[in-house]
Amino acid sequence: MPDFAMSPDIPRQELLRALYGFQAGQEALRQVACGAGCAACCTDRVYLTGLEGALLRQELLRLGRKDLLARPGPAAPPAYTCNQLARLCLEQREPPAEDAPQGPAGVCALLEDGRCAAYQARPLACRIMASRVVCRRGGQAQGDPWWLTLDTALMQIAEHLDLGGVYGALGAVLSTENGQPGQWLLACEPLPGLPAPPEHQARLQQALGPLFASPVDGRPLGAWLNLIRAGA
Repeated sequence: MPDFAMSPDIPRQELLRALYGFQAGQEALRQVACGAGCAACCTDRVYLTGLEGALLRQELLRLGRKDLLARPGPAAPPAYTCNQLARLCLEQREPPAEDAPQGPAGVCALLEDGRCAAYQARPLACRIMASRVVCRRGGQAQGDPWWLTLDTALMQIAEHLDLGGVYGALGAVLSTENGQPGQWLLACEPLPGLPAPPEHQARLQQALGPLFASPVDGRPLGAWLNLIRAGA
């Protein structure tokens, strides 16, 4: 049995960057109407992991925008994480009830003149937002069922990368990264599996194969996922 006590430190940020790179490659294959200045989906209801929040905070500090760290306001906390929901689905159990949003969604605090102030470090929840048609504020994106399957799996993997960390709304996560007490945060859970419609299961395994095989710091990303699970 491997001695995980002697295993190397997990390069979590590099793994997350590899995941972002993979997602960008997949998005490049899609026909989307999104473009610069298209910000209908840039609301204050963004959920991310603490690991993603750390990268976002680093980018804001690099840009000299420390002022934005204190700007994100409170948002409704999530009722469950992506992997918790997946686990409950696989167990055929009902997820916790979500609190009804109080009023319409507000504008993301990192949005300035229709553009993200930290675009290069935006979280995965923002990266996967895509539509075949131009969205109007208050409307809905029109995507593809396959996109939803793949993007949900990527969100699950992102959460697994931060196993032992936290998951929550943008404001709560950035407040934690800023040294302030974190509130309304959930614990990240490990991958319980990748639920997918029957017609997408084989395609999902094929699509994720290159991601799991991609080398990060001398090991395939899939091997790092196993090490993270073993060390939890």
